[in-house]
Amino acid sequence: MKDRGRFLFVLLAAFSVATLAVSCAAPAAPTKEASPTPKPAEEVTTIKVGALHPVSGDSAATGKAMRQALTFAIDEVNAQGGIQSLGGAKIELVYGDTQTKPDVGVSEVERLIEQEGVVMVVGCYNSSVTKPTTQAAERLKTPFLVDIACADEITERGFKWVFRICPKSSWYARDQVDFLKYLEEATGYKIEKVALLHEDTDWGMSVADGQKKYLEEAGYEMVIDVAYPASAADLSTQVSKVKAADPDVVLTCTYLNDAVLIAKEREKQGLTHIPFVDAAGGTIVSGFIDRLGATAEGLFSVLEFSKHAPGPPSEVNERYHEKYGEDLTGNSAHSYVAGWVVADALERAGSTDKEAIRDALAKTHLEHGSHMILPAKVLEFDENGQNPNARMYIVQVQNGELMPVWPPDYAATEVKLP
Repeated sequence: MKDRGRFLFVLLAAFSVATLAVSCAAPAAPTKEASPTPKPAEEVTTIKVGALHPVSGDSAATGKAMRQALTFAIDEVNAQGGIQSLGGAKIELVYGDTQTKPDVGVSEVERLIEQEGVVMVVGCYNSSVTKPTTQAAERLKTPFLVDIACADEITERGFKWVFRICPKSSWYARDQVDFLKYLEEATGYKIEKVALLHEDTDWGMSVADGQKKYLEEAGYEMVIDVAYPASAADLSTQVSKVKAADPDVVLTCTYLNDAVLIAKEREKQGLTHIPFVDAAGGTIVSGFIDRLGATAEGLFSVLEFSKHAPGPPSEVNERYHEKYGEDLTGNSAHSYVAGWVVADALERAGSTDKEAIRDALAKTHLEHGSHMILPAKVLEFDENGQNPNARMYIVQVQNGELMPVWPPDYAATEVKLP
């Protein structure tokens, strides 16, 4: 018994020492687990964006095409995985209709922002509507991306929340005059004297003012300025005045019917050896070339988009035509690009916070490519929200098609002079 007691005592002591050793030892390292997948900053599945265009009223056809092209771009974004920085969230377009009326445009942008909860708005086309709607968005501190609306003052009011992709109205004249410089350099055609021939609405008069400004800056002499009513049934007298001034080039600003009249008189009065360069007026309207046939050959015009431009522009247009059975236009091409500007800003913002989206828009830098199909190397915004690199094509009627001949980096063919 004595030996057994001693054995139990030793065993108990040994157990106590072992327990103490374990309790004093460093804690065991935790089992390593796989790092969790980073979560987006916000848990969102859809991001609402307003799409505000005139889909009824006088500008309905244009507005519908713009809405369609914007939708096409957003469908592409969503099909490619949505906004990855927000967990693949999809963009949901919430539509509005300005009815081509300023007051309706304002009430619609307020509805989209205050009732529908959109984080930004894209629109509007008509400058008379875009000016008050952007002012409302500014008041409501919501980013507004102008796809196309050209009045200069839209981005000259010191607004923080408004950004514009398209050129200013005065830049139509700028590009006409820049093309004249290129024409001299590329072909050796000497240009000193320039005539202006334009309709007398606000559009025609404002473009003429821009033409005078840029012609003077470039050192060209404006030899005559002829204005006429856009509804004129005969323009033989006006074209005769231009002929008498003996210009080297004629800059025009037209609608469809007067553009047809000018082209006929140009041929009739023997002026086909003189370049006529229009400001994206009647010369680019569907039906102009069909009505004139060979008489239209050789005419030039400013144009916001061309399906014939090589590379991404033609590739995107092919996909668009396959889906809708029609081509992108100068207006709708800007709406398509706007969809990708929206996606790019949301991706970089990584948030649905309006301030973050606004700041991301301000830092936009989209290079010409599969999503930025306009004729410029890069799309970005200056301190006023204007895209300073916005350019247009100069197209020439060649074999019945409006072929881009300028800027040279985006031309599909060369200029043809008589």
